[in-house]
Amino acid sequence: MTRAERRRNDGRSAENGTAMPTTPIEAALKSQLATLLDRDVETIAVDASFASMGLDSAAAVHFILEIEQVYGIELYPGVTADHPDIARLAEFLLSLKPV
Repeated sequence: MTRAERRRNDGRSAENGTAMPTTPIEAALKSQLATLLDRDVETIAVDASFASMGLDSAAAVHFILEIEQVYGIELYPGVTADHPDIARLAEFLLSLKPV
């Protein structure tokens, strides 16, 4: 069972219904995405799809570039399609390089 599945099963969520980050990388990605989308960080759920939050292809490129710079890694352009929410993207990033 993945971290995201455990989170969904154990019912942990913020008061407004958005899933809360459980790792520092999830919290960092949530903050980065909120800034990029010009939204309050509390409105970003780690288990909501990037598409449902309004991340289009142009914004996804900026998001990926920022992640690459922050973590010193190189990602492929479709990484947000293959890992379509913060929880799954964080798991993927952790599998590449511990942060």
